[in-house]
Amino acid sequence: MSIIIDIMYIIREKYLIKALERGKTHEIVLLSGLRGSGKTSLLGDIARSLRRDKPPVRVVEVCGGEGIKTDIELLDAAHALGAGVSALIVDNAEYIDNLLSALREIHKKYKTTVYLSGQKTVVLEHLIEQCTSLSCEILKIHPFSYREFLEHQSLKESRVSYMHYLSCGGLPQSLMLPCTSNHSFTVRKICADSFLLGNIIERFSVRNPPVIRLLLEKIAKTQGDQISTRSISESFASKRITVSNQTVIEYLEYCRQSGLLEQVPVIDVKTGKVIEAGASWYFTDNGLRSAFSSGANNTDSSLKKTDTEKAFENALYTRLIDEGYAVVKGRVSKGKDFLEYISFVCTKDNKKIYLQISPFSAGASSQIRKRQALLAVRDAWPKYLIGEEDDSVQDDSIIRLSARKLLYDGVEKSLR
Repeated sequence: MSIIIDIMYIIREKYLIKALERGKTHEIVLLSGLRGSGKTSLLGDIARSLRRDKPPVRVVEVCGGEGIKTDIELLDAAHALGAGVSALIVDNAEYIDNLLSALREIHKKYKTTVYLSGQKTVVLEHLIEQCTSLSCEILKIHPFSYREFLEHQSLKESRVSYMHYLSCGGLPQSLMLPCTSNHSFTVRKICADSFLLGNIIERFSVRNPPVIRLLLEKIAKTQGDQISTRSISESFASKRITVSNQTVIEYLEYCRQSGLLEQVPVIDVKTGKVIEAGASWYFTDNGLRSAFSSGANNTDSSLKKTDTEKAFENALYTRLIDEGYAVVKGRVSKGKDFLEYISFVCTKDNKKIYLQISPFSAGASSQIRKRQALLAVRDAWPKYLIGEEDDSVQDDSIIRLSARKLLYDGVEKSLR
């Protein structure tokens, strides 16, 4: 059986512009992000854009590993830069021995701008941080936004498309088939398994691979909740699976270093202090999240109704990070008694906003409690309650927002 791939290649203008701008002020620009997030495609777009400049920039493109393996080979390839304005583009840079030494020599000789990326960009980030003699900039590449997803999949905005995005996520590599295909979930599972194997299990020599998969399924199930490593260890023990607290800590750190998960601190909203008894965890892509939340034997590509709220919360978190917000979860108390959590307390440019996700399927009492938590915060910063309503409306001091509209328009545009 043949499968027809009917997806559209899109140029990610936002990242292309940022990369080119930073290349004018920095000697090295590192494109960092999840494996499969489109970094290689962006390097190609950068090369094409530079060659179209007037006068055109001389561009040399190389690939580490099978193409270039040593600093000597990289220096030989750099001879083609010659005199004048130039750029060196290096993909899979982590596979080149003595990379920093070669980059220093190349810049000294050619005064060129270097664009780097690779499959293990966390390794490259640590390497670049050691390069104090050159001006370096790290540009984080995130999965597709909802709007980009629609363009890539040639879909119109609708409730159905929105649900597809919450389930499929925005990793270009896992969207090689249309999200409406019966094989879409299989592709996401393959990508998730490949990521887990290459970026975590092999890289960190994980001794017990089945446990790290169970851990990810646990995080997907409790995603967004304040949870401690000890409580995770105890939940395994209740199923007669022995996993020490230290092992949970180590495995979560492996997932964080690989870029698969991000840890979000929980703060006391009144004092601003971080609460040490646990944190919240989010996946950096909804497609990876659904691959681990669906269970090992589940081949259903649809999103369960009961999971829609958590899937939206994960998608909103990734959107906030992509737009440059610093994000924590807020804990609200009334006197000494715990009242409720606030989904996200976000800061950017010395401004703060509170975003509270109203339960999509819970009863009225739970929705009232979420709203009361916002009202209990006495400062003057804007407060938003996000639900499944189609329209955004003002409700006393709280502004109600549509979840779907928020993802489609983006956070900053929705809050204007």
